[in-house]
Amino acid sequence: MNYRPRGRAMGLDLDDGVFNLLMNLPPDNELFNFHLRPFLARLLGMRCGRGCEIRKGVYFEGHRRIVLGDNVCLNRQSYFDASAGITIGDNVKFGPQVLLMAGSHEIGDSRMRLGKVLSQEIHIGDGCWICARVTVTAGVTIGAGSVVSAGSIVQRSMPPHFLIGGNPARAVSALEKSP
Repeated sequence: MNYRPRGRAMGLDLDDGVFNLLMNLPPDNELFNFHLRPFLARLLGMRCGRGCEIRKGVYFEGHRRIVLGDNVCLNRQSYFDASAGITIGDNVKFGPQVLLMAGSHEIGDSRMRLGKVLSQEIHIGDGCWICARVTVTAGVTIGAGSVVSAGSIVQRSMPPHFLIGGNPARAVSALEKSP
């Protein structure tokens, strides 16, 4: 995936707050979800492939460090923290209220348990389905063709072509690989 961000080259160096405001002003309908929001995302610096759908109510932190492949659907009320980067492959679909958190913290000493910021990139492989209310934490790779069941919390990398579920999530059963 070599999608070149255009926003900075055009002199539009917007912070995430303005980016999120512009992305979420238009109504939630087919015209805006399939055409205007992806166009705005590209224009303002996000790398976004062809055929993407970005629903209203999706929020981004570090939008310039997000790469969306072709035919990706980002669903309502989702949050993407790309402090270290998020790469999403082709044909990936997200349910509503998904949380991808590339940033975390070390555990500090007893005076203050919230320690130094840690960030690690998140990778979602081609053809994945990330169901509603899934949380994916920093440093996780979800293998191509996997399904992450609703409400799962994925804290470690998962193999390709598996049904993944639970808290903490685990690879539950293998899925058939397409020919």
